[in-house]
Formats: sequence, structure tokens, C-alpha cells
Amino acid sequence: MLDPTRIPSILSAFERAWEGQPDLSLAQFVGVLQNRGLGWAATDDEALDLLRELELEHPSLIDATSGPHTISTIDPPHLVTLQREYVVVRSGTSPERMPAVWRWSAMRRTGPGLPLVIADADEVEHRLGVVSLVTRLGEPEASIDNAQRDVGSKRWLVVFDDGARAVVGQKIRVWRIRGREVVSERISWSEILVCEAGEEMKIAPAGGGKPVTLGLVERVLKLEG
Repeated sequence: MLDPTRIPSILSAFERAWEGQPDLSLAQFVGVLQNRGLGWAATDDEALDLLRELELEHPSLIDATSGPHTISTIDPPHLVTLQREYVVVRSGTSPERMPAVWRWSAMRRTGPGLPLVIADADEVEHRLGVVSLVTRLGEPEASIDNAQRDVGSKRWLVVFDDGARAVVGQKIRVWRIRGREVVSERISWSEILVCEAGEEMKIAPAGGGKPVTLGLVERVLKLEG
């Protein structure tokens, strides 16, 4: 007979993993597990491993030491990426808006259903909405060296020394400050030739042609993927 004392720990792992994605119904969450390989023949240990993987990808509770993460919020809707030193705040509804980026010093413990409160380097707290989903990021990347076809769902923020910013994904959206206005443009590209701090960012444009220089890179921050 299997040890009945194993059941509470399995249920606890199930609860934490589901709380990380509370917008899923029970049937949908079970479907996610099944898509990951949970079937009739799976052992309890294998089920626990799957639950821990899901909890790692979408944790139900995080603090300032558990990043990096991208955090989706509502009221208002934001996409907030928390790296080791910097926080990037993007609009959750208007991708054409220029992202904000600043150094952070502290964050209150949070997770789905809880407020997201992050303090900047001057210890001023910023309330950024109510968390709907937390997604763990891979290790930060200090440079980009990709072909467009290999990007997939990855996104990066590039900060230039003149205050311009760019989000790199399937397309590149660049924001430049001109007087009191912010002007943006979308650029189609085929390959990132150079993109690291201290170097001019150069891309190969889609369709061929001479390399295009976008500006002197101050830093690169991974946003998604």
C-alpha cells in the first residue's frame, strides 16, 4: 500500500502551482499537467516534479530575492520586468508607449491577487497595480546576437546613451526624445549584428541593404522569454 502521508505534500504542491496561474480553471490546469506528460502511468514523484516545474515558471509568491521575473498586473495593466538592478515598466495595453526604466531598491512580497509595490533607488514606493501573473525569466543577457527567425517570444530592452530606447522582438520599436515629444518607429530586421553595452547597435535590415546603426548602447535588459 502507498504511504497515505504523501498526500498532503502533493496537494500542497498542487495548490501552490495552481495559485501561480489562478486564471486557469481546475480542468484547464489539469490539462496543462497532462500536456506536460502527466498520465495514468505517472508516479507521484513524477507528478511532484511537474508541479514544481510549473511553480518555478509561474510562482505564487515572490520577494526581492527570487527574480528575475516579468510580472503582469491589472488596475492598471502593466508588464513589469524586475532584473537584479533595474525595473522596466511597459504598458499592458499600449505597446507604442515608451517603457520606463529605473533602479530599484526593494519590493514587497507579492503574487497573483496581491499589489505590486516596488521602491526606487531613493526608496520612494511605486504602486504598479494588482498582480495577475508572474513569469520567471532566464538568466539576464548583456547582449543580443540573434537572427530574427530565432527570436521567438524573446524580448529585450535596449537603452541608448542619448535617452532613446528600443524593444527588440520580431520587430524593433525605437523611441527617441525630440524636444518635448517622444517619436517612435518600427523597424523590420533580419539580424542583430552588434548590440552590447559600449558599442553602437547595428542591425541588418529586412530585405537586405547596408547595416543600420541605431545608437550607442548603454545597457541591454531581457524582458521576456
